Amino acid sequence: MVTQVTGYVLKDLGLAHWFTLSKDEQAHVTFKWLNILIGNCKKFIDGTYHGREEHKQLYLEEFAYRFNRRHFEMSLVERLLNTCVFASPHPLLRESDSKMALAYET
Repeated sequence: MVTQVTGYVLKDLGLAHWFTLSKDEQAHVTFKWLNILIGNCKKFIDGTYHGREEHKQLYLEEFAYRFNRRHFEMSLVERLLNTCVFASPHPLLRESDSKMALAYET
């Protein structure tokens, strides 16, 4: 149902829309890079965090961040530091930790 609605919206915008079922003969060609990407993500999480699942969303966000910036190798550290400096407090940061951080700033 969602595919049909999306298809109509894309058709109205003049964009192409197609889908491939996993049982199609050429599905392995279509899904090749998707399977590689999923495998790389799983290997990143297992290798870096040893399969911990308590903060899966954060691990996926870190993978997406690194994947989207994979062509910026030379400026990756500079961009990461810049992002850290201008980012809002971490969502898992406890209130007592943020008070301590504010004490260091003053």
